[in-house]
Amino acid sequence: MNVIIFEDEKLNADRLIQLLEGMVPELKVLKVIESVDEGVKWLAAYGALADLAFMDIQLSDGNCFELFHQAEVRMPVIFTTAYDKFALQAFKVHSIDYLMKPIDKTELERALQKFSYFRPQTGSRQVLDLSRIAEAFYRQENTRFIGRTNNQIVYVKSKDIACVCYADGITKAVTHAGRKLPLDYSLDQMDKMLNKTMFFRINRKMIVCVDAIVKINSYYNSRLILQLNPEAETDTVVSRERVALFKSWLEGRWEV
Repeated sequence: MNVIIFEDEKLNADRLIQLLEGMVPELKVLKVIESVDEGVKWLAAYGALADLAFMDIQLSDGNCFELFHQAEVRMPVIFTTAYDKFALQAFKVHSIDYLMKPIDKTELERALQKFSYFRPQTGSRQVLDLSRIAEAFYRQENTRFIGRTNNQIVYVKSKDIACVCYADGITKAVTHAGRKLPLDYSLDQMDKMLNKTMFFRINRKMIVCVDAIVKINSYYNSRLILQLNPEAETDTVVSRERVALFKSWLEGRWEV
């Protein structure tokens, strides 16, 4: 198992290596990279050798998300950071998990288990089964949901949905383009059928897509309120009992 670490603080890098070597005896750290510039050069030359990357978000010369624009990041990524404000952005790239510093051993073990789920044994070497992930996501993103309007049957693909809401006895899908379509399903049914990595039920009357979330603000009574694009006409408050699950979902914990 070949690992690349993006970290500009030696103490943090050494601690992570110590934890990893204690959990995965066959693990090999190929390189500890301290800057975006160094990372771009290394990925271009040796990126295909790494099975997994651990990536601090703030590197010595900038934000690690610049790497995804300047280089081909072929391996899955586990983010390690002291800042929780980047969780939403991290979720939109091919990340496995988002670990807060100081890294907790149990959380690190769970992230590695998630990575192992997609690494079936192939001969003497384990490889990430990207085709398996891609196939599953393709099926889920292209799932079609039907409804009726003006005596016509209409449909919408999962990947086009920004949110699903229930009001006045009708379940409606709102697309990223702002189109509103009544659906032939209850909100409970939609919650079960939509891809859990992309959609989350924030309260009794709304399911949101991560790509539609623009801002997340604190709200009274320990709740959160979301700003969506397109703007929602109904309640966008994350209910108090679902706040912890919502934060885990943003971090990429798919089991929710």
